[in-house]
Amino acid sequence: LADPGARASWWRRACLALVMVLILAGPAAAVTESTQVSNVEIYLVVDRTGSMAAEDWAGGPDAGGGTRLDGVKSDLTAIRDAWPQARFCILALDGAAARELPLTSDLDAVTSWIGSLQQEITQRSQGSSLERILPLLVQTLDRAKEKNPEDARLVYILSDGEATDDGQGAAEASAAGATWAKAGQLTDGGAVLGYGTTSGGMMRSFDGSSSTPGSQDKYILDPDTGRPAVSVPDTQALSAIAKALGVPYFQRTGGSDDVPTGDFTRQDVNAVLTDGREKKNRVRYLTWPLGIAASALAIWELVALIRAERALRRLTALGEGVR
Repeated sequence: LADPGARASWWRRACLALVMVLILAGPAAAVTESTQVSNVEIYLVVDRTGSMAAEDWAGGPDAGGGTRLDGVKSDLTAIRDAWPQARFCILALDGAAARELPLTSDLDAVTSWIGSLQQEITQRSQGSSLERILPLLVQTLDRAKEKNPEDARLVYILSDGEATDDGQGAAEASAAGATWAKAGQLTDGGAVLGYGTTSGGMMRSFDGSSSTPGSQDKYILDPDTGRPAVSVPDTQALSAIAKALGVPYFQRTGGSDDVPTGDFTRQDVNAVLTDGREKKNRVRYLTWPLGIAASALAIWELVALIRAERALRRLTALGEGVR
């Protein structure tokens, strides 16, 4: 008959080999995980045309302030921080309108976009107006409502309202059947934030070679006078947009008269979180029980080898004693 100890060793090693093969096979089970999701969608419409580089934010660079876009970045950050569980969509306006961030709950992506915000390249500027982004905004809100009709949609317009396209954007919006009133029918809250002072500010040109335009850049010139152009916000147009959307209007200058950010980040939304849950199908690998079994068999094998080594030493010692 075979040695019982040897037979046990072979069975143990066979089991260890089998367990290792099963681990390499990667056994898994399908599981469904549920996470709480927000029913608040926030749409940020950001104007980054050349006029948003006007140096009349908080007194301008000479007074320790900056440009209108500096104010936009600050307010965008406040909105993001006020709604950490919301989903965000960013629509940007320069010479064209673009959806630069689809609806997402990824706050890191929102933060990254805010940090990279800069004015359009001056030489590419062909004039623009807020109406140019209106068809895209209405289309985006309409599709969002069809997909999730129970969600609350907040729209924030961040702009100086200045139109420099001779009505082209308004004509395109009219042809597409897009109006601010229609966007308002799809909006549950938000605000229009206007930037700039009544005296306006001059704007530095930007060629895209640096991440932030600075004092080394030349001022944009008025083609009629040859002197630095001065941008003045169109508060009347911004007020009209806010009225059509059914949201409040706030003028932002970076001065002491500005309202606290809480005045436009606090919104009357019935429920921040839905009662439901977002379900996600995932694969959960079941290798850890096999790993425990493999470890136990390996320890058993090690103990057996140590015992065999000791037994061999005793036999060797006895053999030397017989001699």
